[in-house]
This record gives sequence, C-alpha cells and structure tokens, in this order.
Amino acid sequence: MVDFNSIWENQAEFNKKLVDFETIRDNKEEFQKWNNFYTLALHREVSEVLDTVNWKIHRKENKPEIKSNTLEELVDCLKYWMCLCQLHGFTPEDIEEEYYRKSNVVVQRHKQEIMDTIKAGKDRVVGVDIDGVLADYPRSFVDFINKELGTNYTMDMVDSYDIYGCLGISTEVGMKLKDKYRQTGQKRFIPVCEGAKEMLTWLREQGYKIMLLTARPYEQYKRIFADTMEWLENNNLPYDSIIFDEKKEERLIREFGKDRIEFFIDDVVDNANTISRLGVPCYLITRPYNVGKELAEGVTRINKLEEVMKHVRRNSR
Repeated sequence: MVDFNSIWENQAEFNKKLVDFETIRDNKEEFQKWNNFYTLALHREVSEVLDTVNWKIHRKENKPEIKSNTLEELVDCLKYWMCLCQLHGFTPEDIEEEYYRKSNVVVQRHKQEIMDTIKAGKDRVVGVDIDGVLADYPRSFVDFINKELGTNYTMDMVDSYDIYGCLGISTEVGMKLKDKYRQTGQKRFIPVCEGAKEMLTWLREQGYKIMLLTARPYEQYKRIFADTMEWLENNNLPYDSIIFDEKKEERLIREFGKDRIEFFIDDVVDNANTISRLGVPCYLITRPYNVGKELAEGVTRINKLEEVMKHVRRNSR
C-alpha cells in the first residue's frame, strides 16, 4: 500500500528549503506570489502530460507512447499539487475527508436529475423545508456561537428571525461566526428535528414525491452541497430530490405547477404566507421565532411534525 503520508512529508521537507509556508500565509503579497507560481507550474505540468501521447484530433501523429515519460510528468503534477495544498495549510487528513466527501457529491447529483423524471410523471408532490423543519436550525448555530464565544445563549432568546439582534451580537461578529460555521462543515452535524424521519417515511409510504427545499448558499460555499447530502444520508432521511434556491418555494411551484403540489411544510411565516397566496396549502411548524405572527389563509400552524400525518389523513377522507 502506498504511504501517502511519507510522500507528503518528503515534499514538505523539500519545500522548507525554498520557503517557509507558515510565515508567508500572513503576508498577502508573498502568499499570492507563491500561490500563482505553484498554480501556473501545475498547469504547465498538466499540459506536458499531453505531450507524451498522441492527442491532437486534427493530426495523425505517430509519436511512440513512452509510459515512463508520462509517469514522470504525472509525478511532477503531484508534487506541485502537494505544494499548493501545503501552501494553503491543508493536511493529508483534510484531503482524504474532502476526497470522499466530493466523491459522494457525484453520486448525489444524480438524485438532482431525478427531478426531471418526477416532473414527467403524475405523482403528487410535497415540498419540505430543511432548516427549521427537518434540521434543528438555528439551535445548532446558537450552540456553535456558545462554543466559540463561551456564552450561554438559548433558543428561547431567538424570538425573531434576527438571530444576532436577539442574542445581542453585532452583525459583523455574527457574520464571521456564520462564515466559520459554514466553512467548518457544521451542517453535517445538525440534530434531526423530532418526528422528521417518521414523517418523511410516512409521506413516502403514501406515494408522495418528497422535494426538499433549502436556501443554503451552496454556490458561495461549495462544500454546503456535499455537507447537506452527507447529513441526509447519515440520518437516513428519505426524499426524492432537493432544490437549492433563495426562493425555493416559488421555484418548486414553477417547476411542477401548483396543481401537482399537495402542500408545503415550512418554519418561516413569510414563506408560508407567500406559498398560500400562490394557492398551495402550507403547514407552519411552530418555532420560537415564528410565534404570534399573523398567518394568511391556507396556512395551518402545527406544533409537531406528526400533526401533518393527522391532517393529511383527515383531509383525505
């Protein structure tokens, strides 16, 4: 078996003879210079791999393929790649974790394509929000804030959607904490809300297609897509596809048409009211931050997710 750690350490020792990565990470200009150098060097080495084989479609080449030459160029690619990783302060453990996480993304993206198949069918669809309905957020973020700041904030204090204001944290500090929360993959560890798995399982048994909805900024934070999928898989939550969109509910209605959507489940009053005004019923799960809010006609407040099953049974009689 290849000892990757040994290869990694060998490259690290060589790099120390050229530059101290620890020092230049704090020097913006030096860091940029070396980042550019290694990136361009890696780009050049990848190009040189092409030169070891017959690759031009428009020309018939009779260049003999010398595998040892190709291997040498690929090793050069590996060395510059390791230099880049070490420059950024990544470890072999970071790379292993990200490798498997990224591999799961490829598999999970196939689930996204299933939505086209669902659209072509006639099955009834339900839209279920993730954060606040299935995932115990913002409680997990409040817990993260307490861990980072050494505070003792509780969810009872979050009585509006302005989390930072409720906790007395400045927006600047709050945004830095949120950035760290997202970048360190905390979304993978959010507890599942009580009754979420049972409700999803029941909906699946009733023949509904379950479309999960989230406004998580996966385009800004690339890892959020994989973190979300890992969370769903680890908690064995059944679903058919997932929509990432800031206006997720409107997107689902646009994709399927309101006549095919049986109902939505959300935790944000504005979202629930918007959905109902578009002509689709919505269940609003009670959370500290949505208590006492005015609800539009067509929005039904529930205190537990199991109530969804009771309402659906009652309405189907």
